[in-house]
This record gives sequence, C-alpha cells and structure tokens, in this order.
Amino acid sequence: MFKIELTKKQKELCSEILNVIFPEGPISRIDIANKTGITPATVSFLTGIMIEKNLLYELGESYNETIKAGRRKILLDVSQEHSFFIGAEITESFYSYVLTDNTGKIFSKKIYSINTSEIFITSDVFIKNLLSFYRSLTVPVSAIGIALPGHYNYSSKILTNNYTWKHFDLKKIIDSVEIPIFFENNVNCMALAEHFFYSQRNENFLFFHIGRGIHCSYFYKGDIFSKENFLIGEVGHTVVNLDGQYCECGKRGCLQTYTSETWLLKYSQSIYRNSTSTFLHQLVDTESEISMETLLTAYDLGDPAILKIFDNALNYIALTLNNLNMILDSAKIFLHGQIFDNKNIFNFLTQLLNVEPKLLVFPKQEEIIKKPYQKINGAIGASALCIYKKLENYDFVV
Repeated sequence: MFKIELTKKQKELCSEILNVIFPEGPISRIDIANKTGITPATVSFLTGIMIEKNLLYELGESYNETIKAGRRKILLDVSQEHSFFIGAEITESFYSYVLTDNTGKIFSKKIYSINTSEIFITSDVFIKNLLSFYRSLTVPVSAIGIALPGHYNYSSKILTNNYTWKHFDLKKIIDSVEIPIFFENNVNCMALAEHFFYSQRNENFLFFHIGRGIHCSYFYKGDIFSKENFLIGEVGHTVVNLDGQYCECGKRGCLQTYTSETWLLKYSQSIYRNSTSTFLHQLVDTESEISMETLLTAYDLGDPAILKIFDNALNYIALTLNNLNMILDSAKIFLHGQIFDNKNIFNFLTQLLNVEPKLLVFPKQEEIIKKPYQKINGAIGASALCIYKKLENYDFVV
C-alpha cells in the first residue's frame, strides 16, 4: 500500500476532526461533518487515513432507537496507545512525572519530594529526575509537557511573584532532551486533561484550583480562554474585602489572603501561638509542623478558631464562584484542591453555591464537580498539554 503524504491543509483538517473526537467520541462521521463544517467526503477520507495509522478505530453501529430505517451511523473513537507522552508538574514540595498514552491512560508514575527549606529552587534536581524517569521507559515518547506554578512566556523563566522560582531555568530543561517540550500553567493543564481525557461533551467549564495560590481556568468553545493575557484566571487576586490584609500583589483583601493554603496556614500558626484551647496543640508539637492535613483534622474535630477561618474562606469562595457564574457561560465548575476533598467543607460550600439569583424565569445552575486531589493531577494535565500542542501545530497525524 502506498504511503499517503498529507498536505498542510489536510493535517489542519485532521486536527479539527480530532478536536471534536477527543472530547465527544464515540461519534459518527456525519456528526463530525455537521460540527466542523468539513464535507462528509473529506471527513470519511481523513478519518480513513487516521484509522490506517491506528489513531482512530471503529466501534460499530450507533443504536439510536429513534432511527427506524436507513443506514446506521458507524461510531469512531481515539485508539489507545497510538502515542505516548511524559507529563510533569513542578511544585514547591514535590515533582511528579507520569507516562500516559494519547487517551490519558497512565502507564508509569513517579513522585519526588523536594527540600522545602531552600529559599530558591533550581532546575537541576528536576532535570535529573526527569532524565531518570525518561530513561526507565520502554516505549517511544513523542513529547514532554510540564505544568508550571505560574506562566511561561519564552523567557526561560517561570512568571510568578513567588521568588522561590527566580533561578529555575526552563531553557536547561529544553536542552536536556531532544524531543519537544511544552510548558503551561498547571491549572490550565488540568483543564486540558478534563477536555481531552475525561469529558463526554465539548462544553464550556471552569476549573477552580486552590493550592499555595488560586487560579481559575475558563474553557470556552473548546479552548482555554484568553491564553495570551496572563492576568485572566488569576482570581486569587480579585478583591473580596477592601479593608482586608495586604496581599503579596500589593492590594488589600484579595481572595488569596483568605482562602489559599499559604494564608490558611499563616492564620492557623497565629492561632497556635495565641490560643491555649485550640486542638492544634493536641495535633502537633510546634507551629512549623502544621500542615493542611492538620487543619482539616482540626476542622472535623470542631475547633472553633479553625472553623471560623474556614467558614470565612468558604463564604469568599462562594461569593467569587457565584459572581463568575453571572458573567461567564459555563456548564460545569470543577473544584480542585485538598480542602475540597474534605466532605464537610465541600457540602458546606455547595450549600452556599446553591443560592440562585432570582433574575431569570429559569435560572442557570452549573454542575459542581469535586475533582479528587492527587499529586499527579498536574502531571496528567501536562500530558494533555502535549496533545493540545500537537493538534495546534497540526502534527498529530504525520
């Protein structure tokens, strides 16, 4: 059989077709044609090539009870193990690495804890662990995606107001291997994973993350909204109290100063120092030992001071999400972070979010989804970033 060389335009159309199949498959050729505007003949030709290349496969006929006569639709979906990607996440406390295929199936993973006492973190240890993980694999890797605790603008530095990353050199990472490497904000990466690996419909959604900082990615019409403006999504720096504490950004009363893990730990350490009745004294020996796990345990035990700071935080989170609901068109809100894994906290927050504005006859109600926290979530998202970039560059099908 002769090898068919696709033109640049055909590769572009293949990417457009795959951008429909990834989030919506299994799907028929005619439905792809209707959604993309590509002619049915072209869809059939290009999907046929992708089937030959083992990127797509036919599941069989669609069993739609409304179809009484005529030819049934043949459904297509993305094949597993067509290509493999390394996803990695960089954080202050750990580096995580995963090997996934093009459907998000995990084949290998590794998490390395790092020394949190260092003022600055360099890229040397990350590269050493990345190369060790890469060399241990027995399958060809097409690309590496890296989820960052900030943004990337080709200056080879992480753009963030956290000075921990001042000397973290991304160019050294690029130079360490000979395959493509892509960088993106960690929350945007996790939003990409929802789109490419876990969704069943191509719909708009918010991915709201709380960690050391706070970020909210908005996935709109199949893409991350406003990728070029790094301020978009930085909801942690929206003001919720004009008379609040000074934030690292220079403003007063930012959401981050009430709800981020950094500030929650800061408040709890103050409680530990100034209160003799707090349960924190029974849970740890020194204030430096207080972790998010400690805080969540104290919350479940009913520590009054801890309940107060969490209730305050959750009210501000609900305020922010309800405001976003009024200005952004999204069907779902994904909540991600250790605090949301706590059942009592999540239930209280959903109660706060269920207060609907009485402005419409049929008020919009978004689906609230708790995304279980795992240390590899960002790394899986970085694998999805590889797919996103290869589709964007029209080189998924070669």
